[in-house]
Amino acid sequence: MARDMRKIMRLVAIVLTAYIASNGCVVNGRSIHSEDVELEKELAAINKPSIKTIETEYGDIYDCVDINKQPAFDHPLLKDRKAKTRPSLALEKILRASRKDASLLETNPTKLGLKEGCPAGSVPLRRATKEDLRRAKSSFQRLSSFEPSNPGQGYDFAGIVTTPPADVLFKGIAARISVYQPPVSGQQSSTALIQLQTQTETKVGSIQVGWTIDPELYGDSRARLFTKWSEEHDGSVDGCYNTLCSGFVVTNPSIPIDTAFNDVSIAQRSQVFQWMMVTLDPLSQDWWLSMQDDNIRIGYWPRELFSFSGFSVGGYNATWGGLVHTETDVSPAMGSGFFEDGNYNSTCNMVKVQVNIGNTFMSPYDNPVQVLQSRCFKAGKQNTHPYYRFQFGGPGGLPNACVA
Repeated sequence: MARDMRKIMRLVAIVLTAYIASNGCVVNGRSIHSEDVELEKELAAINKPSIKTIETEYGDIYDCVDINKQPAFDHPLLKDRKAKTRPSLALEKILRASRKDASLLETNPTKLGLKEGCPAGSVPLRRATKEDLRRAKSSFQRLSSFEPSNPGQGYDFAGIVTTPPADVLFKGIAARISVYQPPVSGQQSSTALIQLQTQTETKVGSIQVGWTIDPELYGDSRARLFTKWSEEHDGSVDGCYNTLCSGFVVTNPSIPIDTAFNDVSIAQRSQVFQWMMVTLDPLSQDWWLSMQDDNIRIGYWPRELFSFSGFSVGGYNATWGGLVHTETDVSPAMGSGFFEDGNYNSTCNMVKVQVNIGNTFMSPYDNPVQVLQSRCFKAGKQNTHPYYRFQFGGPGGLPNACVA
């Protein structure tokens, strides 16, 4: 009898081992094996065959991929499309006009992009891993879009918000942002962003761009360029960060949309800035991302991505400021980690804050601007600079004991 029981136990062990090997263990109602299989499929779709591989000094690996074979065109609404290498002449005219009086800014632009670009006809895409996808999914699901006055659990925002006049939509948003690299660790993040959004009771469309330090998203604590788009309707959410899903079309051969900043500001010593602009093409209704003082085109979000929310015709809310996140009670620093009203040498700030109304970029002087502050973080009102400028940031810490 004992011998028969041992045989039965061995047989059960073999069956269980085979079952686990084929199905994986289950966590939160989901098989780890099936999750890995799904991630492998996503990786195969994201990591396209490369023409050339570039490794940066920060350990990032970028694959130079055929511009027409990038992940964006795996989107069901973008099948069989080709990349547009430039916007319409109408948008080019808007971009040229926005550069007027740039000499008044007196700002130091930060260096950006790869030292060695991709060959003609290809664009740089950061090689993704399964951990990258896991981190990105967690971060995106936590906050696909946010309401500045109530950003969500674990989040704090400080900055400004405005809406257009009645029956008018914003066709673009822009600002020159001072780039800092505050200390961030674990499941914390610290971001400076501009956001354009349209929202109804059941539908939301939004685009964010800026710089962020997000170890959960990138696996390091460097200040990096980031983009995020989302389309929410009837309980479903589409979108992602950067190029970690099909959607954003990269057109620049040397500036990846998740690149690390080579230079950052140092409080009381040097300020470096990055110009960021998101503009709706009046002809194609694609949203284009431009950067640096000469409005270098980085890429675009095709209008098809926002077919449900109506965001392809314009945005209703424009937001500029800082956003931090923590999984504990202790928040990381925002901006430079300091806030001293009027001291632009030590406080993170944005200058030439603008919105596009009627295909013309302008300061939001004539629109009601709301200044939002929270917890350990402050935002200042517009100052006397020739262009609209404001400050934001703070040291972080416990809700009732912000560190100095």
